[in-house]
Amino acid sequence: DNMSAIKTLKALEGERRRATPDEQRVLARFVGWGGLANAFPNPETGKFKPEWEKRGNELRDMLTPSEYRAASRSTRNAHYTSEVVVGAMWDAVRRMGYRNGLALESSMGSGNFLGLMHSDMAARFIGVEYDSITARLAGALYPQATVLHSGFQDVALPDGAFDLDIGNPPFGS
Repeated sequence: DNMSAIKTLKALEGERRRATPDEQRVLARFVGWGGLANAFPNPETGKFKPEWEKRGNELRDMLTPSEYRAASRSTRNAHYTSEVVVGAMWDAVRRMGYRNGLALESSMGSGNFLGLMHSDMAARFIGVEYDSITARLAGALYPQATVLHSGFQDVALPDGAFDLDIGNPPFGS
């Protein structure tokens, strides 16, 4: 699914166009690299597990060197929030009285919080995502949102500008 999503993203970028609904479904299946460390060579030996070598080499060939390094580094923290947890968080936000306004997701990933927002809410979203591929993928999935490719610590955001900050950021260094 990740490979298909990246191929689709690169095709969209090459053709300079928006994703069709079918392409958005492919993009939405991207889950990041958390839990998929086998897609990359062992950092100590430089070798893939045998059953991962073909896919790992294909992945390396489809990404730029910087994209590949970033993907490899993200295996420890790119674990996206499940639909059940996202739904529960939106339920809590609704109980707190939020219905619409400007929302921030400070560690957007591929956009689960935006994509699973309850239909009775009308948030305008700004998302921040550190990983280039993931930020571009989120932008292709949700062209109505503003997706910033940056570390959250490097984004200047005015105090009091947001009605909601929702998400599940990683807690690394």
